[in-house]
Amino acid sequence: MKHLYLLLLFTVQFLTAQNYHPDKIIIDGITYDYRYHHLEVYFNHYPEKRPVINKDSTIISRGYIAEYEIKDQVLYLKDIKIPVDGDYKQLVSNTNTVFQDNKTMKMYWVNGLYDVGLGDPIITSPADTLNPVFNNYYIFEIERGTIIRTNNFTYKQYKRFKDYQWERFRYSEDYTKLYKKMLRTGIPEGDIENHIYYHILFYSKRNFLKK
Repeated sequence: MKHLYLLLLFTVQFLTAQNYHPDKIIIDGITYDYRYHHLEVYFNHYPEKRPVINKDSTIISRGYIAEYEIKDQVLYLKDIKIPVDGDYKQLVSNTNTVFQDNKTMKMYWVNGLYDVGLGDPIITSPADTLNPVFNNYYIFEIERGTIIRTNNFTYKQYKRFKDYQWERFRYSEDYTKLYKKMLRTGIPEGDIENHIYYHILFYSKRNFLKK
């Protein structure tokens, strides 16, 4: 499961992102774009529940928009929406594929360290909606769907935090295992280190800052 999620995430970095539609997350009543797709792991285990069957499904062409919400320090799946005739400006709810009676679902299988850009992006390319830059970031560490730690950073603080995570992760046994795993998938050796650094929060999995 983790191996497949790794490949999906890596694939995204090299795809043209002009048709990419991020998921959504609600924090303190405000909706933000969210670029981690936790439901792909779920649908790998329960493919019959995938709202749109797509043999060529990738992170970009997954065929749905998931809406998450952080409430009382728990991450929930609130809604799944699908585009009408492929038009992502017209979305309709399709939650009955995963849960019934309009109930939310705790994301109990989600663990790790994730970030959310707050507000509008300050740097972005019209051809690349995958990698925007924001003035402020919300960082949360999560265990089995429950948030155990949060941070709010400016962009400069966020960059320093990523560097801090990188320096502590790059010499670890987990880094060595990850590097070897990527080599076996055929990823060019010269790209691996840059990729891990760019996605260091996802791969380091936990916040190394002292509380």
